Amino acid sequence: VKFSKEMTIATIQVAPAREKDMDLTPIQEKLVNKMGANAFPFTFKFPEMAPCSVTLQPGEDDQGKPLGVEYYVKCWVGNAEEDKGHRRSTVQLAIKKLQFAPASRAGNRLPSSLISKGFTFSTGKINLEVTLDKEIYYHGEKIGVNVMISNHSRKQ
Repeated sequence: VKFSKEMTIATIQVAPAREKDMDLTPIQEKLVNKMGANAFPFTFKFPEMAPCSVTLQPGEDDQGKPLGVEYYVKCWVGNAEEDKGHRRSTVQLAIKKLQFAPASRAGNRLPSSLISKGFTFSTGKINLEVTLDKEIYYHGEKIGVNVMISNHSRKQ
């Protein structure tokens, strides 16, 4: 069983170039000078709503590739723009989309959630409120969670 789905975000024709006056970055200029006339520089942009790269860590008994969101820049040689390319004429490069987290701003509320549950044959509700101890966590940090339960019902 394979739990994966491949989606194409964007497709562009790199050669022959459709844009003749593309501004090159300093790295692209160095690569074009080094590689010569057979180098075809290009740029691409992620859609703003594309999810960040994530990989779920496999368990001890799990086999195969880890699950998650992965991105690849895939280049191939074809006769027409609609060609999908053959495995022998395809090169792909794995890249990661990272999320930028600005420094915490003073005065902001901490992340929290409140859930209330009423009962059919009883008056009052049970409230569950969960609050994190800060806004932003980095990889490897411990996450502090405050849980407050208020029982305003007659259920015990």
